[in-house]
Amino acid sequence: MKRTILVAALAALAAPLAAQQPAPTPGAPEGRALDVRTFLAFDKPSEPAISPDGRWVAYTVTTTDVGANRRRQDLFLQSVDSAAGRKISVDSLGGRSAKWSPDGRLLAYISARGTPQVWIYDPATRRRRQVTTLSTGADGVIWSPTGRMLAFVSSVYPDCADDACNRHQAQEADQRPSKGRVIDHLLYRHWMSWDDGTRSHLFVVPAAGGVARDLLVGWQWDTPVAPFGGSADYAWSPDERELAFTTKTGFDQAWTTNNDIYTVPVAGGPPVNQTAGMRGADATPLYSPDGRYLAFLSQERAGFEADRVRLMVKDRQSGQVREVTHDFDLSISEYGWAPGGPDLFAVAERHQRDILLHIVFATGDVHRILTDRNAAQLSVAATPTPPVMAFVSDAIDRPAEVYTWVADHRQLPRQLTHLTDARVAQLAMNPAQEFGWIGANGDSCFGLLLMPPHFDATRRYPTVILIHGGPQGAWLDQFHGRWNAQMFAAPGYVVAMLNPRGSTGFGQRFTDQISRDWGGKVYEDIMRGVDVVAALPYVDTARMGAAGGSYGSYMVNWINGHTDRFKALVSHDGDFDLVSSYGATEELWFPEWDLGGPPWQDITDYERWSPSRFAGRWHTPTLVIHSALDFRVPDTEGMQTFTALQRQGVPSRFLYFPDEGHWVGKPQNQILWWDTVQDWLGRYLHP
Repeated sequence: MKRTILVAALAALAAPLAAQQPAPTPGAPEGRALDVRTFLAFDKPSEPAISPDGRWVAYTVTTTDVGANRRRQDLFLQSVDSAAGRKISVDSLGGRSAKWSPDGRLLAYISARGTPQVWIYDPATRRRRQVTTLSTGADGVIWSPTGRMLAFVSSVYPDCADDACNRHQAQEADQRPSKGRVIDHLLYRHWMSWDDGTRSHLFVVPAAGGVARDLLVGWQWDTPVAPFGGSADYAWSPDERELAFTTKTGFDQAWTTNNDIYTVPVAGGPPVNQTAGMRGADATPLYSPDGRYLAFLSQERAGFEADRVRLMVKDRQSGQVREVTHDFDLSISEYGWAPGGPDLFAVAERHQRDILLHIVFATGDVHRILTDRNAAQLSVAATPTPPVMAFVSDAIDRPAEVYTWVADHRQLPRQLTHLTDARVAQLAMNPAQEFGWIGANGDSCFGLLLMPPHFDATRRYPTVILIHGGPQGAWLDQFHGRWNAQMFAAPGYVVAMLNPRGSTGFGQRFTDQISRDWGGKVYEDIMRGVDVVAALPYVDTARMGAAGGSYGSYMVNWINGHTDRFKALVSHDGDFDLVSSYGATEELWFPEWDLGGPPWQDITDYERWSPSRFAGRWHTPTLVIHSALDFRVPDTEGMQTFTALQRQGVPSRFLYFPDEGHWVGKPQNQILWWDTVQDWLGRYLHP
């Protein structure tokens, strides 16, 4: 896919920083650099829920307790006209995932500490009451359209019809003298958890309290589909007679992406597949306000997890299914019906930002209504005209905050929360700058460039190239919770975040072009991007490093066998040998799509693109990081990488976490991660 390159990109990047900044940075230029403890101290708001009348926003705040090595979540409530929110969850229970009742009088939420349960809070009286007491807990609560009922999910033994049965089976499992596992099917472990025999089922309970009913007793499959689903994966019909939900059936779960949308009667009855015959992944059902349509998100190509996500609707009268948008080449990540219908609001990733869309249902026209900032976790009020919405927004130089916006285009979004302002004001953080270059085949590629604190264009700086994972992913202009660009820049590095082919947000054809070509044109894209960065007058080409995680780590290993231009590398959770990785990973659809099927059918791409074939050329000092609970890229891949480095006498270090998965999330582990990474890069880039 060819796009117009930013012709003046190189000249603009070479200019003094002050002339490049699109807007004043909120941090103080004379402030201090970001450090890991300050980074962890930022409170993080999420899950905004705007009241039906658009006057109040409930949201979750996650705080980090480094000393206790844990995070906690609490619920806050704030008027759209006030400067601060008040905590509404009890300290001993915490709270998250609030949802307003249809009349706006009550909030249902999930307690966040101990066994999670459904609670209801009354903002007028400031009283709360517990709704569920299941031994298996509850999550993802949503209101029925009249407010009489609540739906939620709980992980239960699928054949149990009541909580007593679940308690008994859990006790039996805990008391078994042997912890051995007898396994009959694949996907016996996923992400970082082993299959324990339970399944996430859909429950309903009266909002006034009562016995919670499992609508899926005997159902052997999960809803939502683990591990990343949520309450957006099920929805009430407007007449409250049924619930639509996302699930994946069958024993081919490890090598298919074929999620489907089912419906189940609330009064009882068997689930019915509403997307039978659609071979890709279907998810996120949502009924239109008038009940005529069932909308959902869908990927067309079977087995491809990074296919374009389309917004579809099924006419419940005729059964016809169609895509809502036309001539739209980006993926929809979230959506909702506009108040009263029939139009929709949606979020899509475009050019390194999550942008907000207005979709005209009748014509399929897509209007980009908010593009100058990230807008995610969208919540739209039910009644006001023009629509009032809340969302979370951040940027590389701005941690996440909740914003509200009256979508009449006559005013800018308003920052509702100010959880991080005081700390940000003490820091020297620069905004990201977009730049472009010509990659392989003459295609235009884009990336983000970040200057170090107290940048001086007359100096020459060491530089770190960041390579994203996926491989179908992208670096966004965001304050990332793990691979944070400001943290990489803080020791005094220019940071370049490259989005070569395979990256999302630049059209589906560009995304597709990495499949079966992992070390080919994408490697050329990256190296040409490095050339552009290296030509900048303030970049010291003798002190360049590269770092990446997941596919980015694979590419770091590939780079080590194909160029000596870097002085240090960081390889986090990456593949060493693609054949051995296939046999131990859990989601087989991913390598089978990207590498041409199982290796015993065609081993060509597995061998062609394995970094192990070129390990004999490795010379660059490399920090290897891996974790025991990484089932996506098994830890033996990191061990093999470290073995190859050590056996050849290449300076190397292995950072291993026995209690983490593909992502490092525990506060103390994150401190060790950042300390080790910055020490390693500093050793070779700051001699």
